[in-house]
Amino acid sequence: MNDPLIYVRAIHLAATITVTGVAFFIVFIAEPAFRRAESGARVAVLVRPRLAWIAWTSLALTVVSGVPWFVLVAQSMSDQPWPEVFSHGILRTVLLHTGFGRDWLERLVVAGLLAAMFVPFLSAQPVKSVWINVIVVALAAGLVGALAWAGHAAGGAGVEGIVHPVADVLHLVAAAAWAGTLLPLALLLSGARGEAASVAIARVATLRFSNFGIASVGTILVTGVINTWYLVGGIPALTDTDYGRLLLIKVALFVAMIAIATVNRVWLTPRLVHGAGASVVHDAWRQLRRNTVIEAAAGAIIIAIVAVLGVTPPAVHEGLISHAHHSH
Repeated sequence: MNDPLIYVRAIHLAATITVTGVAFFIVFIAEPAFRRAESGARVAVLVRPRLAWIAWTSLALTVVSGVPWFVLVAQSMSDQPWPEVFSHGILRTVLLHTGFGRDWLERLVVAGLLAAMFVPFLSAQPVKSVWINVIVVALAAGLVGALAWAGHAAGGAGVEGIVHPVADVLHLVAAAAWAGTLLPLALLLSGARGEAASVAIARVATLRFSNFGIASVGTILVTGVINTWYLVGGIPALTDTDYGRLLLIKVALFVAMIAIATVNRVWLTPRLVHGAGASVVHDAWRQLRRNTVIEAAAGAIIIAIVAVLGVTPPAVHEGLISHAHHSH
């Protein structure tokens, strides 16, 4: 845990997932909810600037954290002392002549394009062009999805060289669509208190988030199984390797998040939507807000674990090394 790359990766991954999540949340959840409850202008006026602040801050953090990440990887690839990394063209060579460098450069370009689109997209004007929304969603998905080529999925051969990266891209986009939208939802629920219009917005947003979450979780499950197959290789490796044990903790947290999400969908959301009285609605709203914050915290821990997994040899590799030692 004393590897600075772990902390830089964690910050970069969290920022990227957040910026993508906020973009998805605004397009698919917040703005449709605001439109359905036009009289609830107070919540919209309160929440829009906060979502914009999170989006801009996360995008800036994505770019800023990407610089030390690139330098640390370049130093690791070159295996040169630190002073040498900034001379002899090492950074340029890694940037232009390695898969990691090219992916990093492409993601920097995408981040720049996203920043340009954020100007109209995050403006106070409530009605946005459909094309602005489409382009922002595509760029945000590309920004987080391209992280697949900076991880263990890169470098496979044959069918694995196609299936594994595609699964990882979908896994990252779905993770951003779920974990990245939890904080914005908690923010919206915090702002939606009091008058009937605010409750109406909370109802629409919660229902849309619930449906969005089901699609995301389903994608995460399928792609997670594919990734595990390629990176772990077998059941024993889950308990016999550091990578496998970390993955089990990640899965346990994911299951806990699903359990909370199930309570929200089956029990709390119907009470918020069809509540018999003001006290029932308020109680459901309060519990939903609390559960969303707990889910977001679990998601943050998962991101930290993923950062560690990224610098840990996959269990399948550890198993091959172990087997080679035994055969000698």
